[in-house]
Amino acid sequence: MLVIQPTSSSSNTANVASQPSTSRQVNPRSSRVASRPQAVPTPRIISPSPQPVRPARPKPKREYIRRKMDFQPPDTTFTGVDVLEQPYTTFETPLQYFLHFFDDDLLDHIAEESTKYSIQKDCSKPVLVTKTELKKYLGICLLLGLVPQPNIRMLCNSILGIPLIIETMTLGNFEKLRSVIHFNDNINYKPRGEPGHDRLFRIRPLLETLRKKCQAVPKRETLSVDDQMCAAKACNFLRQYLPNKPHKWGYKLLVLCYDKGFAYDFEIYSGAENDPELRLPDECDLEASSNIVVRLCRSVPRNQNYKIFFDNYYTSPELISYLAKKGIHTLGTVNKGRMGMTLKIPSQKELTAAKRPRGYSEGWVATVDAVPVSAVLWLDSKSVVLASSFVGEQPKYKVKRFCKKRKQYTEVNAPNIIGHYNRHMGGLDLLDSFIGKHKIKMRTRKWYMRIFYHLLDVMLINSWLLYKRVETQRENTKMMKLREFRLEVAKALC
Repeated sequence: MLVIQPTSSSSNTANVASQPSTSRQVNPRSSRVASRPQAVPTPRIISPSPQPVRPARPKPKREYIRRKMDFQPPDTTFTGVDVLEQPYTTFETPLQYFLHFFDDDLLDHIAEESTKYSIQKDCSKPVLVTKTELKKYLGICLLLGLVPQPNIRMLCNSILGIPLIIETMTLGNFEKLRSVIHFNDNINYKPRGEPGHDRLFRIRPLLETLRKKCQAVPKRETLSVDDQMCAAKACNFLRQYLPNKPHKWGYKLLVLCYDKGFAYDFEIYSGAENDPELRLPDECDLEASSNIVVRLCRSVPRNQNYKIFFDNYYTSPELISYLAKKGIHTLGTVNKGRMGMTLKIPSQKELTAAKRPRGYSEGWVATVDAVPVSAVLWLDSKSVVLASSFVGEQPKYKVKRFCKKRKQYTEVNAPNIIGHYNRHMGGLDLLDSFIGKHKIKMRTRKWYMRIFYHLLDVMLINSWLLYKRVETQRENTKMMKLREFRLEVAKALC
């Protein structure tokens, strides 16, 4: 039985509404200037046997025994196979490299779904999309990356238009085809809240097909994981804001790529990166950011000493240990909070107070699930911490840095781990620079079309890099530049 006791309150008058009153209802606006009401007793409910509130379970702290000692690197001799074989060595023309990714099965699927969507959209005016027309459409899109137009209607302009586009397709057919491009059947779509709901349903077949094509290419020894931005300003549930990117608004992609820019795998950030359904039975939960690396590394061969590099968004000692047990070595910058409470890493203020010179470094070694993990602090213009399973602080080397006081370049010491990170972490930046040179800039309100154009650019660059790799294996020194390669593919498609 509950016992009610009156208590005085000078500020809360909302609970007196249950008492009868004959006064007129007061306008909320006029009550602001009214006199302060008198204190009214407020009922308080007291439970005779209150239940104790269970405190929240604290997050387990990472406690690693770290020792300040030199790291003994394991044997990291690469034993994988990175030599290209058939069918890659049989390609002769740029079109063959491109159609390896956009093969006939994928084009037939897009043509079928586009025709089906046109019937669902307006059954009285269906649009019959064929594979031949779709190839012409892709060729025109690639040409627009070379010669961008301010408006689609300028394609057929007698002065500013491109003759090859005018001869290939009329403006009406191009706009009609662009309005019905589709990749999945809307009948199979499951709304939000139902089992099997996929936020990327509209573009899922395209994503999975291109991913399998990229994953099948033999991988190089050094790979990196980083995030990429597909620029878009349309308001959409997938749109992200990354203030440190050149294009701050758009769709976020997580990419596994090589030093030269080849994308071996990718996934689109949709807000469900830590869904248990995305993990395989033999994969453990390493938190959302580290789970991304685990998924992207599924296609990396095990126990062949591949090296993966990533930044502090993904790095954790548990991730380094987990991949090391799979025979995959890793290296990345790391946040100090992820290194455990027992490791007292000096802060920037402490290093400044101790008057540590530029180039100062410290190294520690820890054992995480029976895997030795090195952690290195290096003081450049600011301090940075890196962790790895295959490289440590020694041996050091010299790097040039500009001294503001002396107004000249000076040599400072740098740990070995810094050199490895700087050499192999820029693959995605190089890919972004290739995309920026010749980018498809057609405006669209459909989010999946913006991603489609972005993937079209990425696959074109993958085709060009694959062509250069094959020609290098053939010991051919004369190679087409990206602009020439793109033009040849566009001409062959048109």
